[in-house]
Amino acid sequence: MKTLRYLYLFVLGFLSFLVSQILIRIPLLGILTKNPKFVIFQINNALLVGCLIAVSAGIFEEVFRFLFRQFLIRESMKISEPIIFGLGHSLMEIIYIFVPVILSSGLSMISPLGIIERVIATLIHIELSIIVWNGFLVNKKYLYLLLAVLLHSICDMLIPLAMSVGIGSYALEMLFFAVTVIIGVITLRINRMEWKL
Repeated sequence: MKTLRYLYLFVLGFLSFLVSQILIRIPLLGILTKNPKFVIFQINNALLVGCLIAVSAGIFEEVFRFLFRQFLIRESMKISEPIIFGLGHSLMEIIYIFVPVILSSGLSMISPLGIIERVIATLIHIELSIIVWNGFLVNKKYLYLLLAVLLHSICDMLIPLAMSVGIGSYALEMLFFAVTVIIGVITLRINRMEWKL
């Protein structure tokens, strides 16, 4: 029974990214980027648009993480549950990013830095899932949703901000790692879940 429960949570995490990003946000961005007025605005305001797109990822992913928790998952105190949900969410993102590269160019095109980046991203998805879950436990679910959106958006905004000031890939990954540690500290401080499987 526990195995089925964990499989269910993993699949929900998988579907959360699929629906929020691949089926909704990314197609909407595709439509937007075909608009000539938006293209001109993007050229003239590259950093602003990059940050807004980053924020949109935080909003879509965290809102759907919240909705899945609200409507499809019953109350639980086990910290393993948001961890498994976060792993499912991250796996779908990994598939979306890496499979096209592997199919077109082979495994050799995936760099060690890319793998490190995905490991860090997976940790962030787990931390954000724990934050959202805790919001339900302490009856502050909307406040914790806003916190998750803010933290997710900050992570994603690092990319356009780093590009604007010429920060390289390795330095950027160090920044991602530092943010992951900070989010981890926040997660530990607000966590009310039980540390058991």
